[in-house]
Parts: sequence; structure tokens; C-alpha cells
Amino acid sequence: MMKIRANVASFLVLLICAFGSSVFGQDLFEPYRTNQKDAPLTAAQKAAGEKESIFCNTMKVGQMCTHGTAAILGLTGAEAEEWTTWARKYNKAVNDATEQLYRDAAAKLNPQQMELLKAWFAIGWNPQINALLYGQGLDQLEGAPIDRVKEMQKK
Repeated sequence: MMKIRANVASFLVLLICAFGSSVFGQDLFEPYRTNQKDAPLTAAQKAAGEKESIFCNTMKVGQMCTHGTAAILGLTGAEAEEWTTWARKYNKAVNDATEQLYRDAAAKLNPQQMELLKAWFAIGWNPQINALLYGQGLDQLEGAPIDRVKEMQKK
């Protein structure tokens, strides 16, 4: 009985974290949400204080927003187009690797384990990753605390 309660509690926490919207009538992640698709921000969105997305909200975990990252990096014109090509190539590799992991894991994991594995890569986590990066000032080219990140990599 305790295991069932723990599983139900874990599931509820996962739902709250994963979806964050309309939980008890409030969206827990609204301050961190950005544009919902991989498209440049409009002037109205910028004026409203929306931030460019680093990792795309409508894609699997770790897939980058091509336009948002180009804007954050200060790329325009041909440079932005070239970046978009590279980012799409990266996104395809991330997707392919994730799908391969699912295929490999399916031979060893039971259905419950597979569901949990897939939840780790579900669409919906990227806004929280973006929020973490925004909170560290890593959504701006000028003034990003890169030295602090370098220190984290040494650990």
C-alpha cells in the first residue's frame, strides 16, 4: 500500500512539474514561458518582455530553437541561416539518438520503466531548462556569466 501511495505521489509531482499549467488554477511556469514555436519573436512579443527560446518548447528535450538561439547569439542574415542549418542537424541527431535509446532499452526494460524513460524526454521539459538558463543569465550574449559555467564543468 505504501508503494502505491509513493507511486501516486511521484506521478502527481511529475504531472505538476511536466505540465505546470492550470495546477490549482495557476501556471507555475508562466514567468518563464517563451514563444511556443521555433519562430522569431514579433515586435509585440519583444515589447511584452518575452524571451527568445534556447531549447524549443514544442520539441523533445534538448532540441534547440533555431531562430531563438540565432537571435541570442546575435546572428543575422547568412550567418543566421547557416546557424539554422547546423541547429537543425543537431536537432535531428538528438531525435535520432533518443529514438535509438528507446529501441535499445525496449529489449531490457519493462513497460513501466519504458514509460518513465520516455517521460524524461517528453515535450514539455524544455521550458524548465530555458528557465534555468535564463535564471543564470545565459540567454544574453553580453554579460553571460561564462566563467561560472566553466567552474561547474570542472566538478
